[in-house]
Amino acid sequence: MILWRYLLQGYLKVFLLSVCSFVSILIVSRFKEIARFAALSGDWPKTGLFMLYQIPFILPLAIPISALVSAFLLFQRLSRNYEFVALRAAGLSFRSLLSPLLAASFFLGCFNFSCCSDISPFCWRESKALLYRETSANPLLLMQRQNLVKIKQAYLKMDVKEEGKEAAEFILIAYNESNQRLNFISARRLKIAKSKLLGYDFSILSHLYSEDEHAFDPLVIENQAEMSTSAPVLSAALKKNRPRLETNALSLRMLRLRAHESGKHAIGAFSEIIRRSSLALAVFTFTLLGCAFGMQPSRTPSKKWLLIALLLTIPFLMSYLGLKALKTHPALVVFSAFFPHFLIVVSSTFRILSIARGNT
Repeated sequence: MILWRYLLQGYLKVFLLSVCSFVSILIVSRFKEIARFAALSGDWPKTGLFMLYQIPFILPLAIPISALVSAFLLFQRLSRNYEFVALRAAGLSFRSLLSPLLAASFFLGCFNFSCCSDISPFCWRESKALLYRETSANPLLLMQRQNLVKIKQAYLKMDVKEEGKEAAEFILIAYNESNQRLNFISARRLKIAKSKLLGYDFSILSHLYSEDEHAFDPLVIENQAEMSTSAPVLSAALKKNRPRLETNALSLRMLRLRAHESGKHAIGAFSEIIRRSSLALAVFTFTLLGCAFGMQPSRTPSKKWLLIALLLTIPFLMSYLGLKALKTHPALVVFSAFFPHFLIVVSSTFRILSIARGNT
């Protein structure tokens, strides 16, 4: 029991530190997107929630790599301090030394599978919905992000001020496909006041439909000193429909239902299930890899074992990045997902048996 507590304490301490490092790197890499959301939303609690939703994106890959780092550093420290030799001299087997870490990796793998299957897809959907909802409630900010607006073949110019609450020198020229004419809208100043969009020196130039093909184009020119309209209603009319859910945003239950269908969607769902299973299994195999190649009972530790351990992780990373490209070939997906684990287990077992025979 004392040995289990000692080994697990050393393993989990480095593991948590490594996971926190990965999360910090993710937050820094997505700082621009988070800052843009904060500027467009202006609601700090929702900005914090949006930042929190980013964390599960990195966990499925950060947990296996952290397991490898923590296991390798733990057994490297045991070897350099001669604790590994002392424990072996006391009659402890490799099974006794590896059992605490492999048991912990099993439970961490289950958590990682839950993260891949439900937590990460849920956070992906919620972050996209939050971004879509918060940044498209204000029509001025919505028109700034023209990829969210229904209007096509349009020219838009305005000077947005006060974090999207006011715009000056507004000009919009849009093409009307129904009558094949241009519509012109201009305003000297637009302002958001609570739920109202207020306009000053507002002008509209539009086309009036005529049944006579040979008649002149009837134009409608309207000038208003002031105007107001509901900002949420205008935003709802301008913005596009919600973005479609991708396969990686579906929960495990939804993927299983889609896998029973026919066509490309079923193959894509099957590939996604295999990819998530591979990520969960990676926690166990990477821990075994770190334990096996972190053991260096010789008097002169060599860095080549670290290099070999890193090289053995490359097939897994390549398969993780390339599985989406192979989603039309289920057999190849299964092979690409699980062969790196087989290679890691065989290499680690060979390394442990070699140390047990005295070959260091």
